[in-house]
Amino acid sequence: MGNEVELGSFSHFCGLFSPKGVPMMQLLVVDDQSGVRSLFQELFREVGLLVTTVGSQREALTILKANCPHLLLLDYRLPDGDGISLLRQARRLHPRLIAILMTAFCDDEIPCADRLEPGVVAVLRKPFDIIEARKMVLELLGSCLAREA
Repeated sequence: MGNEVELGSFSHFCGLFSPKGVPMMQLLVVDDQSGVRSLFQELFREVGLLVTTVGSQREALTILKANCPHLLLLDYRLPDGDGISLLRQARRLHPRLIAILMTAFCDDEIPCADRLEPGVVAVLRKPFDIIEARKMVLELLGSCLAREA
């Protein structure tokens, strides 16, 4: 079958795919919990996105030095740093990169400045509803695609 990808029920959402179903959008998920990484990988591969997952800031920077995803799903707390410092480093490499910040912490535990950090377009609270998470990601990727057009 080559590079063709089987698309799920959301395959035409936001026009994210080429006519042959080859994924056009890339998503980088950075979370130290393997279950969260696996969930997002399965959730978005089934709709044809190219999904890369890593568990640390160091691994994410290695990926980001070689490639620019369209969207970063980023845990607020990582074993080797925090998501905001990673986002700042990532945006030095890719100034237009946007991110969804994921956290299990309450609003008052995340400084307002971090929620308003350039590039943070949304905050996803853990535990999250997977349908809402998928909708949020696909809408943001759709807006990325519209900006590139």
